[in-house]
Amino acid sequence: EGRRGVKGDQGDQGPPGIQGSQGERGQLGYPGYKGQKGEIGDKGATGPQDLRGSVGLKGVKGDTNSGSTYIRWGRDDCPSGAVSLYSGRAAGTKRDLKGGTSDYLCLPDNPRYGSTYTDASSPLYGVEYQRWPTSSPRARYDNMPCVVCYVATRSAMFVQQASYLCPSGWSREYYGYMMSEHVFSNREGRTSTICVDANAEAVPGTGASTDPSLAYFH
Repeated sequence: EGRRGVKGDQGDQGPPGIQGSQGERGQLGYPGYKGQKGEIGDKGATGPQDLRGSVGLKGVKGDTNSGSTYIRWGRDDCPSGAVSLYSGRAAGTKRDLKGGTSDYLCLPDNPRYGSTYTDASSPLYGVEYQRWPTSSPRARYDNMPCVVCYVATRSAMFVQQASYLCPSGWSREYYGYMMSEHVFSNREGRTSTICVDANAEAVPGTGASTDPSLAYFH
């Protein structure tokens, strides 16, 4: 057998081979760990203050009082500063009846009825003055007028007995005499007491004694 020959020279590089097909996509890796929270940054500088706006217009003053109403007994007009809601005449139960109302009522001159009955079992009568100062133009048996007054500037109202002067800070609407039914009236119940104007007037055309509802001085 002959001896192995000398290694020959390296041949030239052959041309590149054909590109193979793309391999399959690998599996999705696991998410990484959450990083540490960063430090809080420094507080920024305060921005410039804006100009102050102009003051708004003052609103309209609202009403502070709801007003008050009262009855002026013995007159058909209201004092200065008060508004008449309606005027009429005083009425009550006849003096010799044991039932009926115990109050004096101020009925309007022009009543409006929902229904009328001819067999009324609780009739009302006019109120006659039974006593009056001799200096007064009012005569005994005159019938008593009345008027309902409204005052917008009053938030409260009361009757001061046994004095014609008001407490400090209060204003007087009118003054007069306290009157009610006679103590020897045939009525079993007592009537209310009203303040009749010192300058009382009469319902025109009255003056005859008919013994209806009566009013005497206290």
